Amino acid sequence: EGGFVFSQKIKLSGNGSFELGNRVVVDGKVMAAGSTNVIIYTEVENKWRAVAEISPPPLSQDFGKKPALLRNIVMVPSSSNVHRYSFSTGRCLGLEGRLEVEVLQRSAAFGDMDDNDPRKLALNWILNDDGMNLRADSENLNQRFVLTLLAFSLNFEALEHATIDTLTGSEYVYSEWLSDTDECTWFGVTCSEGVVVAVELADCSLIGTLPPEIGMLGSLEVLDLSSNCLFGTIPTEFGLLSNLMYLDFKDNGLSGYIPDSFFDLKSLVRLDLSYNANYDSNCTGSNGEIFEVPISFGIEGTILEDKIENLRYLMDIDLTDNYFSGTITPKISALKNLERLVVDNNVFKSTIPNEITKLENIRELWLSMNYFTGKIPDDIGNLRSLESFSMWGNEDLTGHIPDSLYDLTMLEDLHLFRNSFSGSISTQIGRLTKLKTLTLAENNFTGTLPTELGLCQDLEFLRIEMTDIEGSAPKEVCDLTEKNLFSDDRDKEYFKADCLEDNVTMVAFFVCDCCSSCCDHDTNVCTILNRQ
Repeated sequence: EGGFVFSQKIKLSGNGSFELGNRVVVDGKVMAAGSTNVIIYTEVENKWRAVAEISPPPLSQDFGKKPALLRNIVMVPSSSNVHRYSFSTGRCLGLEGRLEVEVLQRSAAFGDMDDNDPRKLALNWILNDDGMNLRADSENLNQRFVLTLLAFSLNFEALEHATIDTLTGSEYVYSEWLSDTDECTWFGVTCSEGVVVAVELADCSLIGTLPPEIGMLGSLEVLDLSSNCLFGTIPTEFGLLSNLMYLDFKDNGLSGYIPDSFFDLKSLVRLDLSYNANYDSNCTGSNGEIFEVPISFGIEGTILEDKIENLRYLMDIDLTDNYFSGTITPKISALKNLERLVVDNNVFKSTIPNEITKLENIRELWLSMNYFTGKIPDDIGNLRSLESFSMWGNEDLTGHIPDSLYDLTMLEDLHLFRNSFSGSISTQIGRLTKLKTLTLAENNFTGTLPTELGLCQDLEFLRIEMTDIEGSAPKEVCDLTEKNLFSDDRDKEYFKADCLEDNVTMVAFFVCDCCSSCCDHDTNVCTILNRQ
């Protein structure tokens, strides 16, 4: 690498020509000779590293002068036959060798694969069917191979005739995958100066597992494989995508633990792993064929613990409907750019750290349907940009609504139902004038409904049933039914309370002349009212 000198004098036997694959070991260096060149290797961490290439020497050659350096540094398993990786042994062997060295992961070798292995199929297509006729030194060989591998791994028939961008309605016509055109023109592929920077294949009926070689697309910035039928695990090699900014795997069937290497994606801005719990064992291919796939309980792991602070550029995290567990680390406060954190329907079990209130740019915070304990952080009012806050379905959340919550004057949606909150609803709720949805049901709230709630002129949906809120609905709140708190759909529950009369006393726990649905306070039986 700019300074290697092989300073040994070697006498080659015979006429100076070696059979391909012969090796001579000198001072720990390996020299492999062929009919057109000699490649010098050194062993590093159980792999041969090609460091120089020279022309075939005469019977005696002094290597005291620095030989010509290889243009491409080559790494191969030390147990492999070195001669297979010489660039001068012909197109097929050289191309195959380069891919084994630079692209294949986990010490894989084409010679060890069966014919139906997607990696072998991709190689055969590159060698025999690809009209571009790439050579071992083609600059785009690696990325074209990885894209071809992706196609063979994920039911490429779905991509074979995908040429129109149906997602955006763009009139741009793409080339078909596995066609003779430049891979940068293939559907859903975007390049910058000939290098792949985006693969966007949402809702393309893709079925299969992610190949680890996708980590070799080192310039990739956008990867969107959402709304497909991916199963299996996220490869550890994803940590090699150091330029990745946007990752969307939502609505698939991925499972297994999130790899530690995931936290090396330090350029990541948006992360969407939502809805990977998939209990349907069948997927339908693009041609209508039914494929049986494993069911998935979602992706697992402790993704929101200390290592999350490495991903400081994150603006959007959506983990909905998976099997993530553990805690939310106080180090979450390091994500200063975070605007959206959604972790609904997982198995997190911890208190909610007060440090979460330092995420001053957050607009959406959804922590519902987990096992969070403790109370709402006292300083929740610091989140002045918060527009949507949901904590419903954490039955061990207790305590009162902190006064600072009423400082969230940008709030439009507040979901606190099905917890164990107590105390009364403050008259300060009238400060939340942008509020559209308020769900307080199935808690231990007491007192009455404040008349100040009538100041929330945009309120569209209100639920206070199965609480101990008593009294009657204030006129100021009922007046909202003449505005937004109303629906033409008689089956829609837009204002729900414990206003069903008791069968014995014929008295309702909460008197309401404007509710759309009433429940019995004792039996929790509810009915939709037909109000004209």
